[in-house]
Amino acid sequence: MKRLALAALVFAAASFSADAQETWRVGALYPLTGGLALLGNENLNGARIAVDMINEKGGIAGKKVELVQGDASTPDKAQSEAERLSSLENLQIITGTYSSGLSYAASQVVERRGGLYWETGGIADGLTKRGFNGYFRLVFTASSNGQLAASLAASAIAPRLGKKPADLNVLIVHEDSDYGTSVATAAETKAKELGFKVAGRLPYKAATTDLAPLVLRMKASSADIVIASSYANDALLIQRQMKQLGINVGAFIGTGGIYGLASFGEGLGSAVNGIFDTEGSAGINPASLSEEARTLLAEFQKRFQTSQGKAPSYVGTQGFVGTYILLDKVLRTAGVTDPARLKEAALALDIPTGGTSLGWGVKFVRPGSEMQGQNERSFPVAQQWQDGKLVVVAPDNLKTGDPVLVPLQTWDKR
Repeated sequence: MKRLALAALVFAAASFSADAQETWRVGALYPLTGGLALLGNENLNGARIAVDMINEKGGIAGKKVELVQGDASTPDKAQSEAERLSSLENLQIITGTYSSGLSYAASQVVERRGGLYWETGGIADGLTKRGFNGYFRLVFTASSNGQLAASLAASAIAPRLGKKPADLNVLIVHEDSDYGTSVATAAETKAKELGFKVAGRLPYKAATTDLAPLVLRMKASSADIVIASSYANDALLIQRQMKQLGINVGAFIGTGGIYGLASFGEGLGSAVNGIFDTEGSAGINPASLSEEARTLLAEFQKRFQTSQGKAPSYVGTQGFVGTYILLDKVLRTAGVTDPARLKEAALALDIPTGGTSLGWGVKFVRPGSEMQGQNERSFPVAQQWQDGKLVVVAPDNLKTGDPVLVPLQTWDKR
């Protein structure tokens, strides 16, 4: 009996000690190796800064936050890592994953286990059309990004080319996953609605190492404007092979991926100038933000520059903003990691436009709608590479400059 009593006391002491040291453990699932590692690590670096800032302010309810990492380098790996984080690590909250394909795979696991999946990067439309009760997406949809690209072509590019949309050929180029296909479909539909002649759609595999056949088809299309949905290596490859083959267009619009990263500018050098990009932006006019959002953004940018030796891209800022809201507004409000309470706190969010450091607000579509779990106050912006830097050119209330270099200079002058 004495031994049993002693064992009970030891167990109780261990339990008390564990409780005293308890942290809020949150899964962080990103592609940290493989073809999307550049983008995934950028996201994760932003998320880590959010955790550091929360912890330095006392954490949440006196407990620190700990990110438990998972490497979602492929859809299969995303699924297995989601299983590990949910079951072996017993985590109720997972955030990530940057890529739509990875998000599809991982979130199915979390939904089946009843947890909360907090998506900060994947934009494919179908992600929020599955009726999942535990899936919340902070970022805008692929459709809205494709529509903005076509609208930019009509409002800013066509006038500078001195032509009406009806006199211009638009070509849609896209990697063939659900992400690229969603953006391309929306861009094509909007371009036709605006009166452009759509020269065609050219899908390709993102892992392709030679896109010369696609680029030659681009030349054959006589495209005036190209709208492209790419990831990382493929985006650079398209530009390099356009240069090699002497393919010139009036304007080139990327739609996220690497197009808004410093590495894209570094990879092309001065040839990057004039290329457009539609997605979120870390460089919107700060006057459009609330005082709290401006303060958080400035502190984040300072920390990112110090830790990474470079200014944060949209992708890094996306990881920061998404994680900070998850911790400070959802977990802090819920006070527990019980999924039901977390979902309730997420659905109660009502942040006005300009209330986050990306200019978005936060209000999730409620259950019962086709787009349940989608943040209806998120949106993409248009930016352009000018003198080696990204300048926001639309919408008017967020822009920091106007478009230049339209038509795009020919390769021999870039």
